[in-house]
This record gives sequence, structure tokens and C-alpha cells, in this order.
Amino acid sequence: MNMQGMSGLLNVPDASVIEYGSASISWDAQVDGRFSRNNKLNDQGNDVKFGAGFFPHVEFAGRNVTTRTTTGGSDLSFNIKLQLPWEIIPGLSFAIGEQDFGGSVNEYDTKYAVTTWQYGKLRSTLGFGQYDGIAGQTLRLDGIFGGIEYAATDWLSVLAEDDGHSRNMGVRVTTPQGLLPYGWSASMLWVLSGEEGVDGRNDWYGFEFKIPLGREYERILPKEQPRVALAESMVEVIEEPYGIDSVLESNPLVVPPSGNISDPNIRARVESAAQLTREFNEANLEKVRVQRYGREWIIAFENLSYNNNVLDGLAVAIGMAASILPEGDRFYLQLEKYGIPIFAVGGEVAAWDAFMNGRGSLPESVMIAAPTSKLRRRSGDGGIVKSTLNDVREYLDFRPTVMMRPVLVSTLGTEFGVFDYSLAARADVVLPLWQGAAFNVTKDWSVDESKDFTKEGDFGGVYRSQRVPDGVKNRVLSQTLRLGSGFTTMVSYGRFFDINDGVSLEGRWEPGDGRNRFRVILTDFEDKHDPRITRNARLGSWRYFFQSTNSEVNITAGEFYSEDSGYKVDFTQHIGDTRLHLVYKKSENDAFAGVGITIPLTPRKDVGRFAGIQLTGTPSWRYDVTTILGEQGNRLVFGPNVIPTEFFNLRNGYFNGDRLSPAYIRANQERLREAWQTFGVAAK
Repeated sequence: MNMQGMSGLLNVPDASVIEYGSASISWDAQVDGRFSRNNKLNDQGNDVKFGAGFFPHVEFAGRNVTTRTTTGGSDLSFNIKLQLPWEIIPGLSFAIGEQDFGGSVNEYDTKYAVTTWQYGKLRSTLGFGQYDGIAGQTLRLDGIFGGIEYAATDWLSVLAEDDGHSRNMGVRVTTPQGLLPYGWSASMLWVLSGEEGVDGRNDWYGFEFKIPLGREYERILPKEQPRVALAESMVEVIEEPYGIDSVLESNPLVVPPSGNISDPNIRARVESAAQLTREFNEANLEKVRVQRYGREWIIAFENLSYNNNVLDGLAVAIGMAASILPEGDRFYLQLEKYGIPIFAVGGEVAAWDAFMNGRGSLPESVMIAAPTSKLRRRSGDGGIVKSTLNDVREYLDFRPTVMMRPVLVSTLGTEFGVFDYSLAARADVVLPLWQGAAFNVTKDWSVDESKDFTKEGDFGGVYRSQRVPDGVKNRVLSQTLRLGSGFTTMVSYGRFFDINDGVSLEGRWEPGDGRNRFRVILTDFEDKHDPRITRNARLGSWRYFFQSTNSEVNITAGEFYSEDSGYKVDFTQHIGDTRLHLVYKKSENDAFAGVGITIPLTPRKDVGRFAGIQLTGTPSWRYDVTTILGEQGNRLVFGPNVIPTEFFNLRNGYFNGDRLSPAYIRANQERLREAWQTFGVAAK
């Protein structure tokens, strides 16, 4: 990005955008407007930018500008650029954009249109802009602007421009391709300006890092992936598998009650079942149970280690079943969480083996969100009561999961500082009790906080009431119920968010292929200090997943945690395990807009249990930056539109952050093959 927070030359935007699925973080020393000692001239300061390619041809960036000190005020703004998705003529591209759009205090608001012509190593840019900011600044980009860039080598470019305020020259030096790991690149920008700055200087400099947010194949939209065409009818998506009652009682299990273990066919079944169980356990897939009906194998299991994205664990299970079972058979994998079936996939062994090893397309399959258990109880195993007691005994074994993650409350670009924060470490301990039941305890340890979050702060601890204090926050007993036909419910009781006693209910319905998901959240909370203070939420939510673009929109409306009425629209773009968010929310008389990012803070495969305890990081750590909209001034408002759910809920604890659906799997089918090659084939 250039010094104005847009893809381009020095200060001038061009018609390029940040590559889809990549991010940019940059800093430069040039500031102007109210952050300059003379708002008509450039000055020395701190200009921090962060941007991402949300979609092909779409660039979104945030910018925070301050003076030489970072303890005073600063300005947070957002820039957007839309590129025409095709070239008008070969080498000629076109884009429109806006600098500092939205918000309530627009220092640098400028709308522009720009075209860029690429001819060999030379790029020429010409554009027109209209400045509408309130700072009375340099009027940069107001009117006609333009420039040229000459790529002398793959690491050195020479640039010259007229930005409507001054004529500038400069160079950009970039690290050679492959020098930095993981596809990262770094660059330095040096500008020699024709306009003398406040203190007589006329040269400025900046640094930038470009970061890919996913592997190369994850930075291609599903609709543009080079896949073998697959008829819609070839993927069967149903809510309940096959009709359990239609399975004949005479169909044998792995070993029928009257079977002879010396029979070669029965011995082969026993050996296959034993190998499945052994290899599943070695891959940290636990509570494995295998049954066989005719030519179909039913394999139930729980995922232990693939917590970053459960798709990896599902891929390993598919790959092992397809490589172990006889070629003419079928398998049906039933993924469970604390004994509750949450997803199922089934199909022909040969077809899945070909797909997982790169020899075919996604096969004809059964994929089911929140299925009914297809396992059948054997005769002579003691009946339902004894079997249930055995399940309870198994889950009462000491086998908790401890998830560590950071908690960050922060402000960015306020009158009190560039960045103020309160940082804590959080441990979520989840202890399963019986089928679908768990006890969750959450504890925070304060790590660090800026002065404005303390009473010693320069402004009297203006954010002290929002700091993250030490202590136990949640003590919650939850029971999850699988209701059939895609319905799942979790009822929770206990202490919530440190100050509330009461009960919450979360219900979700995921019909069909999972593109639609409906959710209801109800709470009945009383303040532990004053029962007259209630926090009763009444929320409904609808999410739609766009399979062709790997994106989703989530709309939540009703009464939120603080009993404030409103709605929240959250657009999410999936790029591998990274998720980018655009947020708009309305609460009472206030409206907000913002951006966010969700990243995993745990490896793709966690270690197994040690002394019965599993320690993991979080698969979904989210950080948002929001700004208030309207003309009421840049007021700080904490806590609107809060959805009152602890981290261990249906969405995160059971359904993989809403990513466990047939639609998501079909959109990310390359992930299945890659995960099997990484954790299955490579591990053998």
C-alpha cells in the first residue's frame, strides 16, 4: 500500500488491488491534515495501515494516523477500492474507490476513479478525485492526479507522480520471491517530495509486509477451482440416513451371534474392524465403534486432536476407511462430540479412495448435518439402561480439555491514544460428564494493560471499567440434546461472565445441505449482586453460506445481552482457516461499522492427552475494529449488540465454528485431499 493506505504509487492510488486472500500491514512517517503542525504541509508522524483482499477485485483497508507521539489522539479511517473485473483493452484496468468513508469524523474523505495501463515494465496511471474531508488539509487527490512506475527489476521499482498537491519521486525495494518463508514479502518505500514539509524536510519513508492468509489453493474461490464437473444429483444430502428401521435384523454385525470366527469371511471382517479401530486411535480419533451391515460399514468416532478445523480429522477418517475397507464396500462415518452425532459422510470405498489420492472428483456421497445415530445396539449387551450406564461411566473418566487463549479489550484511534488495551490469558476447562453433558469453568489472568485501563492513566483511567480482571468467569453445566431433523439444543445453567446467575438456551436448526442455519438464543440472567438487574436476551439468527465463494452472511436481531434492541449483520469471507469480517450493527440510536479477523491460535493437529488432560489453543480467535457512524461525533461506546454465549457453545464446541456442513465441505473439498496427504499418507 502507498502512504495514503491504498494500493498504488507513492501517494497516488492506481487501478490495482491487494490480491485476494492476502493481507498487508505497513507503516510510514508521512502525515498531514490536523496531525501536522501546518495542516497544509506534510509532517513527521506515525501512519499505520492494514488491508486485505476480501474478494477478487475488492480491497479493504484501515488506517490509523497520529503525530510523532503515540500517547495522544489519533484518527482511524477505512478505505475501499473496487476494480473492474475485466480489462477494457489488453493491459488497461480501471478502479473506483473512496478514502476515509463512513464514520462520523472524516479527515481524509476522497472519492476517486483511476485507470492504469501496463506496458511491459512500465505502468502509467491517471485518475480524478474529489476531496470532501473536514480537516482542510493538503487537498491531495482533489482533481486530476497521475504517475508512472518503472519496474527495473523484480525487486526494484522507480516511481514518479503528481498527487494534486506536490510532485514526488521515489523507489520501492521488495524482497526477492522466496526469500521470506510462507510466501511473505517485505518492501521499503522512499519518497522525495517536491513540497517542503513543516520542518523543511521533503523526504519520507515507509515499510510494508504482505502476508498470504491461506495456502495457495485456498486463495482461489471455489467457483474458480479447477474441479471435475459434478452433477448436483450426484451428491445426496439428506437429514436422516437411509431409514434406520429398514435395516433388516438379519444383517450381520462384524461378528454375528451365530458366526464362526474361523470362517475366512468373518475373520476378514474382524481384521478390518480391528485395523480400523487401531489406526483411528493412532491418529487420535477416539471412542471408535465399528459395525457392519451387509456391505456397509458404520464407523462412529470422536475427534481429539484436529481442533484447528475438524475437516482435517474428518479427512483422515475418510482416507483410512477408504484405504482399509474392501473395494466393493461402502462406509458411513459418524462424527460425534461427547456422544452426540454432529456430522456424517458416507459413500463407496473405491470412489472415495480415488478422490482422496488425487485420481477422481468428489464422489457420490451422503452428507448429513446433525444426524441421528446409525449405530445399533447388539442383542445381549444389557439393553438401553445398562448401555447408558456404561456410557456415563466412560465419560466420567477424568478427561478434560483445557483451551488457552488470549482475551483482548482495546481501543484504536481515539482521542486518548493510538492503541489502548487490556490483555489477559484465559483458560476454558471443559469436563464431559455423560452423553452431551459437560461442565465448563473459565478463568482469566491479567497479563498487561495500557495506562488508560488503570487508575494511574493520564486521563484518570478512562477505560478502567472495561479492563479484563483476574478471576473465574464461567461455572456452567450444559446439556446438549440432538432432537432430530437437523435440530440441536444446548441448555446451560450456572454463573455466566462473572456477574450473572441463571440459565441460557441455544437452539439451532441446520436443514438440508447446511447453507441455511437458524439459531435462537434465550437467557434468563440476574446480577449476582442485585437480582433486580436482569440481562435477558431474546435473539434470533439466520446464516446463509455461499458455496460458490466460500463466504457467509449472519444476521442476528432482537434484544441483546444488555437488553438493548437492535440487529447485527456480519459478513464473513473464509480463506483457509482465516476469516475476514465486515460488520454493521444498530443498537438503539447508535449505528456502527467495522472490520474483523479470525485466526487459529493452535496447530492444525494438537497433541494427544497427557495424564488424561488435553491442552489446546483456540481455533477461532477474533479481533474486531469498529467505528460509530453518523454526525454525533466520534463517541466511544462499549458493549452494544453483545451476543451472550460462552465460548463453549453449539457453534464452537460442537459444529466447528459453523463450518461443519455439507455446503462448507463441498466448497473446501481440496482441504479434504490435502489433509489426508498431510496427516494420513505422510504419517504412514
